[in-house]
Amino acid sequence: MSIETICIAKPSPVVLKIYPAYRSFFPGFYKALAVFHPVKVLNLPDIWVRDFLPEQNSQTGELFQLGFSPRYANYTPKFTAEISDSVRRLFPVQKCSVQIDGGNIIRGPDGTVFCFENRRIFRKSVAGEQAQKESVLKHALGARKIVWLEREQGDKICHIDGFMQFIGNTLFVSDERFDPYLKGLLLQRLGQVFQVLPHIEVRFLPCLPDESDKSGLSSWGVYVNFLETSRAVFVPQYNLPQDKEVLAIIRTATDKPVVGIDCAEVSCYGGAVHCLTKEYAGEL
Repeated sequence: MSIETICIAKPSPVVLKIYPAYRSFFPGFYKALAVFHPVKVLNLPDIWVRDFLPEQNSQTGELFQLGFSPRYANYTPKFTAEISDSVRRLFPVQKCSVQIDGGNIIRGPDGTVFCFENRRIFRKSVAGEQAQKESVLKHALGARKIVWLEREQGDKICHIDGFMQFIGNTLFVSDERFDPYLKGLLLQRLGQVFQVLPHIEVRFLPCLPDESDKSGLSSWGVYVNFLETSRAVFVPQYNLPQDKEVLAIIRTATDKPVVGIDCAEVSCYGGAVHCLTKEYAGEL
């Protein structure tokens, strides 16, 4: 496998006006990634590149721009258009009509793609719409199968990368078993995963959300938002006692270096390592 290029956002004046903590975060983040990979710093209006940069077809290497039009945080129609325009200037892309953020796409070890169901992607009341959207998305991603997991009530963002990630045949899941509703939803989601991947091992990672966050957007304390590449695993850290425990748990599933990334300041904006990066096979 060729080494990936990792894309991240440049700490430009436009970006720092919205995310001032990104200024101090960026140098250490860039340095940690660059030890293992070529890093491409892109001049973009936003830092959450996972959501809007093109998806790469795992079979052909082609790039597809998915429909990106979120309704949370600072994403006004004008701002969303600026993001989409900047992507088209930077990448030779094909257009994919499916309306889904990149943070709502997790690729499994067998080519299966997992996403949270969302009525903005397809409406269950419209006959055949789900199958049609699945077909288009499978073509863009090079996926074997699309599995839709139930969305949590009140989820403003609907991004699956805050709930689960794979390293090989190990599935890491945010531990939400303390809440009766979330426990039931967790068991339902895991049942769906096991139907497709019956032999995976499940490991739970602490999930310690910021109780003072009234917006519902903060990702502080969400450890599952890590990035695995061909050379390393980059794991968010929050200056919490659980930081070292999480690194130790992840090391049980891989022989790759496991690198902690201090995300305490930037996570309050709505994401961590996985959200801040987008990896592409080969050099761009």
